[in-house]
Amino acid sequence: MSFYRIRLAACGQPQAAAAALLIWAFAACDDSTGFRATLPNEIDTVTIYALTLTPIATPSGFDIVNARAARTDRGEVFDFALDFDESDSPLLAPAGALNLTPQSGLQFSDKSFDAIDRAADDDYILDRALAVSVGDVLIARSRNSSELCGFFGSLPRYGKFHVLEVDSGERTVTLEFLVNQNCGFRSLELGFPTF
Repeated sequence: MSFYRIRLAACGQPQAAAAALLIWAFAACDDSTGFRATLPNEIDTVTIYALTLTPIATPSGFDIVNARAARTDRGEVFDFALDFDESDSPLLAPAGALNLTPQSGLQFSDKSFDAIDRAADDDYILDRALAVSVGDVLIARSRNSSELCGFFGSLPRYGKFHVLEVDSGERTVTLEFLVNQNCGFRSLELGFPTF
């Protein structure tokens, strides 16, 4: 359907024009979310610092939607953050465990990082911190966000994380990660996702 026809329909029947635009948008897409992926899935690494006993300017959180470390002191949005317990063991805490909106979640996976090809549908832990160690693999769901979602609303993003290194002296954790930044997509394989 062309924009020309939609424009003509708008002259006399605005409801018909809106319906035609919606049908055109869905026809242009080829996956179950109604969107075409615009960003490829890539593997990267990040080091985040504990919320406590580290310099205030170091990033302690991770923003899944934007696939980057986040500074919690400046009010940057994040989905989970790092801290250490009394025995110097690292904890990854979803936002809900820090008395923030409980939309983001984490869960352990018994698969290897490379073997995970799709994010889980449910069973994310939203309200408590998870003790992690080197080698652990987790799947994560972000808060709902309308970035790249257009008029389809606000949807989460999904990612997988592998704990590569824990430095209890520096109070840091280094993570290997792959985040699917495409709105609502669950694929955690490299390249442009189709679901």
